[in-house]
Amino acid sequence: MPKTKRQSKTAKKCWSESFGIYGAKIRIAEREPGGVLYLLWLDKKGKQQKRSLGHRDRREGKREALAAASAMMQANAAVRGVVIINPQPQPQPEQPTKQDGPAPLTLAQGVERMFDPLKGAYATVNDHVRQAKRYTEAAVALLDQDLTWEDFTAGTMMYLVRLMAQRSRDGSGANAAEKTCVMLYAVASWLRQEGLIPDGAAIPKANWKVKLREEWRALTGHRVEVQRPRHQVDEVAAIFAALPKADPRLRLLIELAAELRAGQAVRAKRSDLILDEQVGGFGLGRFIVHGAGKKHGETVDLHPELRALVDEVLSTGYLCEAEAAYQRGEISDYFLFPTGKLKEGAYVPLCRATDKPLSDHTLREKFGELEAIAGVEHRKGRAFYGLRRQATDLAPEFAQDAQVLNRISGHSDSATRERIYQDPQNERVRARAAEARRSMRAFLTEADQKKAA
Repeated sequence: MPKTKRQSKTAKKCWSESFGIYGAKIRIAEREPGGVLYLLWLDKKGKQQKRSLGHRDRREGKREALAAASAMMQANAAVRGVVIINPQPQPQPEQPTKQDGPAPLTLAQGVERMFDPLKGAYATVNDHVRQAKRYTEAAVALLDQDLTWEDFTAGTMMYLVRLMAQRSRDGSGANAAEKTCVMLYAVASWLRQEGLIPDGAAIPKANWKVKLREEWRALTGHRVEVQRPRHQVDEVAAIFAALPKADPRLRLLIELAAELRAGQAVRAKRSDLILDEQVGGFGLGRFIVHGAGKKHGETVDLHPELRALVDEVLSTGYLCEAEAAYQRGEISDYFLFPTGKLKEGAYVPLCRATDKPLSDHTLREKFGELEAIAGVEHRKGRAFYGLRRQATDLAPEFAQDAQVLNRISGHSDSATRERIYQDPQNERVRARAAEARRSMRAFLTEADQKKAA
């Protein structure tokens, strides 16, 4: 009996880890603590097979296990359920007989439907759509070409992440892997809405992003830190001071919507600018930013200084030609932040005012130019997000009502604003917390002294 207990304790200390998905799963394990590593799998008859790797390097063993699981999935592409470690070229399967109803949609077919220019999810193609298409197509290329959306389980998603981790040379790429999975789940959501895949297909599990980061760290040894860089208060002040020297479109956009989502605000049209009297909190008009999906929009009441800037832009500024045509009834609407170069560096020609807004790429370029004018160091990932994050930190200095704070930043609830945008390391908040602690200590000391007296 004591011998059995000792064996049980030894077995618990043996390290093991599994890779792959159902039907193509590999387990790497030690037979004794710190011993030689083995690969274990089930053959097509359900019998366990094993193969020694001949070394004890767990990091290298994980890579070999991932490669073996990938080979098994490729082998299963022809005949589902055939599991082998070293796949040989498979004969072409016979054409399946015709069945009732359409065949299940594969990942590749679903992505193609999503980005179809006529029947897909997007009416226009912008930088975000192009990036999403690149990410999803690259992911599909890594997986079994016959894999359907019904087979895209949490295990499949994690298998994809492990394949991407295997290809990482320096441990970087976790954010790209997360974005890839986000976009694949977005494709699945649209396909479900369209009735193209079952309602229960490709549903993300709770906290899957946390698990993804943990897996990435375990496989690469690279800690995944979520980067949310922000401008400091003095940098924001310098940026606002430099606005008169920047592109006038950028100036108006920042003055109207620095605290909001620039990607939504830049698509605004003249009809989103309401300049009627007695409208808004100051009776000077409103600017409407439309939402998209889960990203809520917001309505900005114009204060006196903001209304003065709007009037200047419409009467003598870069929108003067478009506004004159609008007032004459020659055009029904135009973009407030149109694309292209300013004519004579001063205004936008009418033909381009009705064409399309500034692209995300151009917007980032112009923001970089503004930072240079302001003497602010350019850091990747900041731009408008840096302003918005700092505004979210700064707003509680001027308002305490949660609803007011949410309206400033265009958030639907306080949880997202506090969890994602506010800086948990905010020095001003820490200082106020220290003052609060000091006040509490003083109160307790005073109460004790009164009691003693």
